[in-house]
Amino acid sequence: MSKDYKIIFGAGATGLSCARYFESEGVSYVVVDDNPSPLARKALDTINPHIPFCKTNAKMILGASEIVVSPGVALSKPCLVEAKKQGIPITGDVAMFGRLADAPMVAITGSNGKSTVTAMLGHVAACERKGVSVGGNIGKPCLDLLSKSAKLYILELSSFQLELATNLPLLASVVLNLSPDHLDRYNSLDHYYGVKGNVYQNCKTAILNRQLQRKYAIPKDSSSISFGLDKPPAASDFGLADRVICRGRTPLILKEDLPIGGEHNVLNCMATLALGEAIGLEMTAMLENIKTFEGLPHRCELVKKTNGITFYNDSKATNVSSCVAAIESFAQKQNIILLLGGVSKSNDFSDLKLPVNTFVKKAIVFGESAEEISTTLDGLCDLTRAKTLAGAFTQAIHSAKSNDIVLLSPACASFDMFEDYRARGNAFKALVHRYSL
Repeated sequence: MSKDYKIIFGAGATGLSCARYFESEGVSYVVVDDNPSPLARKALDTINPHIPFCKTNAKMILGASEIVVSPGVALSKPCLVEAKKQGIPITGDVAMFGRLADAPMVAITGSNGKSTVTAMLGHVAACERKGVSVGGNIGKPCLDLLSKSAKLYILELSSFQLELATNLPLLASVVLNLSPDHLDRYNSLDHYYGVKGNVYQNCKTAILNRQLQRKYAIPKDSSSISFGLDKPPAASDFGLADRVICRGRTPLILKEDLPIGGEHNVLNCMATLALGEAIGLEMTAMLENIKTFEGLPHRCELVKKTNGITFYNDSKATNVSSCVAAIESFAQKQNIILLLGGVSKSNDFSDLKLPVNTFVKKAIVFGESAEEISTTLDGLCDLTRAKTLAGAFTQAIHSAKSNDIVLLSPACASFDMFEDYRARGNAFKALVHRYSL
């Protein structure tokens, strides 16, 4: 191998996309991973069976000309801290994409709802235009999107990706919302919230949530459009008046006509319309096309209604604020049976107290954080524990009556029991379908 080689740190979906790109460019590289798996080796073999793939090796890393770090790898790792001290360039796939892409880009981030807004904007944009590519933290990794035929890139970006993508040339960008999350990765909330703001560093139009407590600086030559649940303060802003989403004083669409329910999705639809306007989509067409958006799997997804019981899969709710939003989306009376638990990511579960006490008939907790959640919610509703999701589901069925809602909204990551939130959600859906046979 040439001494001039790059390191791909992490052999997940992002690392594989980097390997495909380096192969296409004839770049010499090595893939390292803290836990190199046979499945990852097999995936790499389909790209190039001769590529070195090994456990994290500080000497090899510090000998590289550049290190491309996957989002799941913390920059605080000692070998990366030392590499930075030695002046070795450290980058990520999104930062690379920002330099390589020659079509306009839109970026969406936030603690919750970013996948929904990314998909919704992709839907309404594709209804009007050809060459719309959607990806990033949803669907395809950024580098797999690169194409000469692309006319617009719509990217969902996580805080992990934005740590290294600090100056993306964006046509429009948004921080949808902020709530405590990933405190196992960041040393403070301020650190986490600050990283989210990188999405505004080089944007042409900043879309701003008026409800955010944190205010972000935007470039002096950038324009801005705001959105919120109050009345629009200016003609270009989006807001709510008498259950109607408005732009300035112009009524646009009734809340009841939106394709997905919940106050949080009212804000998501406003953000979509604001982003669409910023990139030149026609408002009348957007309003018609947004009605045909069907939502995403694992996000307040209606699984089935059977025997009078309605089942919702909200496995993507990996933090407390997502779970609160789900509960409040279905809030009518105390008819929710809530399944929650998993890996807490240092979440504070106390924000669940009020919605659980108000709307939850029964809470069933499972997984690594079951004891912590049980202690927090003790006495607020009927509360039991289960060893597994299947056990929690069985308890839910025994407790549910006609007109009840069984809601999987874990408020936690899935890694104690499942590969990811998708596997957890699919397991829940399989249980529902088995029950309804």
